[in-house]
Amino acid sequence: MNPATIEETTAKLTPKQIEIQQRESRILDKAFPMLRSGGVAAISMNAIAKEMGCTRGTIYNHFANKEEILLALATRAVRRRIALFQCAMESQKMPRDQCAAVGIAVEVYADYMPDEFAIEQIIRHDVVWQKTSAGRRDVLSDCEQLCIGSLGRLVQSAISAGDLKPARGQTASELSQQLVFGLWSLTYGGLVLEATSPSLIAAGIEDARLTIRRNGNLLLDGVGWQPLFNARRYNAWAKRLRPTLIENAKTIRQLPCTSEKDFSHAPESAS
Repeated sequence: MNPATIEETTAKLTPKQIEIQQRESRILDKAFPMLRSGGVAAISMNAIAKEMGCTRGTIYNHFANKEEILLALATRAVRRRIALFQCAMESQKMPRDQCAAVGIAVEVYADYMPDEFAIEQIIRHDVVWQKTSAGRRDVLSDCEQLCIGSLGRLVQSAISAGDLKPARGQTASELSQQLVFGLWSLTYGGLVLEATSPSLIAAGIEDARLTIRRNGNLLLDGVGWQPLFNARRYNAWAKRLRPTLIENAKTIRQLPCTSEKDFSHAPESAS
């Protein structure tokens, strides 16, 4: 992130707001290792207060319960994912390459931000979700909409550039919905299955990543999104891109993450 952007954003806050923002970030920083080492059961207001050297009341001033902390961690994870996707898209020029780059970024997110990837699944459990406030759920929803919206804009860019055309009787909006949902469920959903399902190999799926990539390109080819898939070109391109996105991911994990504005200037990616 551009340091000047951080200073500009911070300058708009009062000293009290900055203090509150920084304390909440520290609470999340203390909670994350607990989640990583011991799961949801390891997180408690007492444990976090002890790590921070403060009273439980201080923690409760920011979060009503530990489920709210989990949701805040998930929101931070989505913001990091958005930043990584932005790096992926900015590294390419053609809409289809930008879309494919986001697919590689999802892999990198799962591999190099595994805790963030996991917390997004954890907060969907009813036992966690039902104990969170509507306000914090709305913040997470807004972040997810930003992420999904970026894919929708790629589809619109491809249509505007003439690389992609809706089928006869199909609107551009319908095509966008088809591709966004199809790609997201295939890529992100496939990686969740890879991480959680012991049955893939038994089902004959020995390389989930390769299968996800192939099916994603089949989907794009199926709607005629140009340029069509070329295995040799794609494999060489993905091999070059992945290390760049890995470095981006490592940098993003070190950035402030108290609001989506903190990622408004993501690290630049090489073309």
